[in-house]
Amino acid sequence: MSDNLVLVDVADGVATVTLNRPQAMNALSRALRAALVAAFSRVRDEAAIDVVILTGAGRAFCAGLDLKELGGEGGAAADAESAVAGADVVGAVADCGKPVIGAITGFAITGGFELALACDVLIAARGARARPFDRAGRRRGAARRRAGARPPADAGLSAYR
Repeated sequence: MSDNLVLVDVADGVATVTLNRPQAMNALSRALRAALVAAFSRVRDEAAIDVVILTGAGRAFCAGLDLKELGGEGGAAADAESAVAGADVVGAVADCGKPVIGAITGFAITGGFELALACDVLIAARGARARPFDRAGRRRGAARRRAGARPPADAGLSAYR
């Protein structure tokens, strides 16, 4: 299973990179983050690839960090920044050096929303849902750091409280 966490299909200069943890809504486990960084490194270095499509298998693009995995790390959910150290998926996508099209189906929540925003172009399916914060209205991960940890009401998102 771990060998298939990220699928890369290359045809006619287009690489389709698919997050492949549909049973977990493509939540970003440590293994998935490492595989995604490796896939984008390969795509970046491959001269035959001109453009990249990033998508998720199943009913979600990406549900953000794998909270079950974080919860199993002795309460490390509060320290999500240490959990992503060494696997900067947002940086890997943003620094790809090739146009990246985000094909968003289903949910793109917290870290999944950040991953989508790292793409150059986004195309969302009918019914796709994106949310930069969790159900309690808290920003997570890099979005929280970039936004200065402003609550949703201050960011103009008060309708989602």
